[in-house]
Amino acid sequence: MLGKLLFVIAFCAAVVLGEAKNKKCNIPPTAPKRIEKVINQCQDEIKVAILAEALEAASLIDSPQKRSKRETFSSEERRIAGCLLHCVYRKMKAVNDKGFPTVEGLVSLYTEGIEDKEYILATLQSVNVCLAKAQKEFITTPQSLEARGKTCEIAYDVFDCVSEKIGEYCGQTP
Repeated sequence: MLGKLLFVIAFCAAVVLGEAKNKKCNIPPTAPKRIEKVINQCQDEIKVAILAEALEAASLIDSPQKRSKRETFSSEERRIAGCLLHCVYRKMKAVNDKGFPTVEGLVSLYTEGIEDKEYILATLQSVNVCLAKAQKEFITTPQSLEARGKTCEIAYDVFDCVSEKIGEYCGQTP
């Protein structure tokens, strides 16, 4: 019985150590403090914008509509999250003058305070792939970014894509 227990413990340890060796880089568990501060500022800005939008919509609607149970992440929640991300990107100077994310800005944002060269390389590769995808999908005309909410949608999609790709490149899920 003791022999079987030791075998199981040894096997579990080997699996855990084996998984650790398969990781190419370490994804940081939390964002740097400076980014957290900017996120909090952006959350406040988004709250004000949402309240203003809701008041405007309420004054246009004669009868209030009942709200049905939401899906896990509705399109409205995606839009809000995207606007928050765009605000963070803007305040951290990770977008160009038109509001489209830049490689330099995003890599700097995602790797601030990181020394793991493999993680930095994974981030650079991820950002390049995801921005190319976003440009192909969203920039169809010179005026494409002028559509209301488009920068929020781009920010969300880029963040989602970069997070997924970094996980793939590093051999783990963020």
